[in-house]
Amino acid sequence: MYMKSTYSVSISLLVRAILLSTMVFLPEKLMAKQGLPEETHVTEGLIAISMADTVRTICPSIDARLITAFIYLNSLKEHALDLGYTVEEIKAFINNKNEKERLLEIAGARLSTLGAITESANSYCAVGLSEIKAGSDIGKLLKAN
Repeated sequence: MYMKSTYSVSISLLVRAILLSTMVFLPEKLMAKQGLPEETHVTEGLIAISMADTVRTICPSIDARLITAFIYLNSLKEHALDLGYTVEEIKAFINNKNEKERLLEIAGARLSTLGAITESANSYCAVGLSEIKAGSDIGKLLKAN
């Protein structure tokens, strides 16, 4: 009967352990990409930024935390890169007119749900102040003056 040497058994076990750990701890880059419109973390972040921008544009007593917004936007880009998207794919998504409209529509609907009324700047101020007080993703991008 043929007996494997301890050395070859050890190498075999080592190779199996490496393969198993690689499968268990696959980096996100190696996982299948869904398409940026389907990446919830990215789209929800862009919706929050759109909501905050709308509030600060309409409400005269609320400003943007521009550095915070820039850092947050950059973190969304880094997340997309970590998922395996290229800079070109990210730019194409950000510049896609249909996607912009879709995300702005969602942002508008959510602001309405929170109490923002199109003809009332005060309602946007109230929503903004409420989000700031709650410390939400939207509120973190805003500051009352």
